[in-house]
Amino acid sequence: MKKIYLALMCMASFSLMTACSGDKKGDKGADAEGEETEVVNDDEQNADEQEAEAQNADEAEVWGNPAEAEVLNLAALYEAGDFKPAMTTIFEDTLGGQSAGELPEKWDIRSGSAEVGVADGVKYITMLGGDTNLLPLVGDNSKNFLPEKYTMEFQFMFGKDDVWFHVHFYTAEEEEVGNFNLFTAYSADWNFAKNDDEWIHGDQDELEKIINRNGWNHLAASYDKGNLKLFINGKRIANMPNIKQAGYFTITGDGADGRSHFIRNIRVAK
Repeated sequence: MKKIYLALMCMASFSLMTACSGDKKGDKGADAEGEETEVVNDDEQNADEQEAEAQNADEAEVWGNPAEAEVLNLAALYEAGDFKPAMTTIFEDTLGGQSAGELPEKWDIRSGSAEVGVADGVKYITMLGGDTNLLPLVGDNSKNFLPEKYTMEFQFMFGKDDVWFHVHFYTAEEEEVGNFNLFTAYSADWNFAKNDDEWIHGDQDELEKIINRNGWNHLAASYDKGNLKLFINGKRIANMPNIKQAGYFTITGDGADGRSHFIRNIRVAK
């Protein structure tokens, strides 16, 4: 009897251990399956959110495209607007003779990256790297070529929203004496040093009434022995007296990606 009793106790214990072990394995499998399902759902949700964000970003970023924009009629702009270019050319770059993908040969790329682009026969400089900074090369006087009377002009296009252009003016000793900052089609501001070393500030909002967001635009400055005027698409937006004379200028574009910043037909004359 004792042996039979012990045998029955062992069989009962083994059955109980098997049942408990089975429950634990079942719970673990359910937990593992639940965790796996949750991970898959999170990945799918993240992918959907990223796709939606990318789509919204693309829709917001699409602005001008050099392949679709009409060539700006400069003669009509000069005739109808306030800006009148000087006649004797000091520096001009129409990118003649250059091909797409080449470095713009008339510029020193001081930071970032830039190359020539071509769309329907229209050539332009596209800024590729973050904070691309371009200095025009004017013989041996690239830092002292602006005379006491000059006009400076170039065409620009924004390839997407939320980008900007800076034009900085320096003396031959590399002292900054002014800057003009254009923030897409929304606003611009400027800061220039006067001959008494005081700085003058100005700004202009609602530029979407002036700027063509889908095509080429015209930015210009005229300097006449201290009197500095700024223009967008032929319309004067600033008129400042007693401004220090600069020796050279640079053009800068921020965080560009090859479809954000485009400039063409840069000309300086006296």
